[in-house]
Amino acid sequence: MRRCVWGFVLLLSLCEISHAQKVPLAEVFGGYAYTGADSFSTGNRAGLNGWDAGFIINAGKRLGLVADLGGDYGTSQVPVLVPTPFPPCPPFCPAQVTTFPVKTRLYTFLFGAQLPYRKWDKFTPYAELLFGRARLSGKVPEFAVTDGKFAYTLGVGADYTITPKLAWRVQGDYLHTNFLKSKQDNFRVSTGIVFRFLGKEKKPRTLTTP
Repeated sequence: MRRCVWGFVLLLSLCEISHAQKVPLAEVFGGYAYTGADSFSTGNRAGLNGWDAGFIINAGKRLGLVADLGGDYGTSQVPVLVPTPFPPCPPFCPAQVTTFPVKTRLYTFLFGAQLPYRKWDKFTPYAELLFGRARLSGKVPEFAVTDGKFAYTLGVGADYTITPKLAWRVQGDYLHTNFLKSKQDNFRVSTGIVFRFLGKEKKPRTLTTP
């Protein structure tokens, strides 16, 4: 009976080691991003298209350390009656318009933690919290505005395993920014490929008798 108990304990230990070996040492993500941003606090949310890239070092089964970079590009519409921080609309926009277009670029540089739930072989959901800095650029003819401030994201996502070293990711984030002395509540959706670095797999030790 005692041998059976010890055999069961050993089997559980080997299963845990085998499962732990499936956790990647590091992961690299790259893909497309869509951000709904009210960067100039006008009430007109702009749809920005761009990219998102991340590097994750897995400190354990339930914790990853994340560095995330993103860039989004598009056009924001600013009301003519409240053009701040831009000058009055004429002469760089036609008369009798209610809004004027602003060429917009939004960059994020974020760091933080990812909490994956590794229960299934094919599907790995996770949550993450990142902090850092965001930079905004807005341009109209002969005038430009730039600002860089603290930002953070709170997001959830999931990876679908294609091969042990390859997965597809879908993620959604709440993105908080603080441009031009105002606070902005934005959202971001990203999807793309994940490359996993597994490292060398340790072979279980076997006991030999003389």
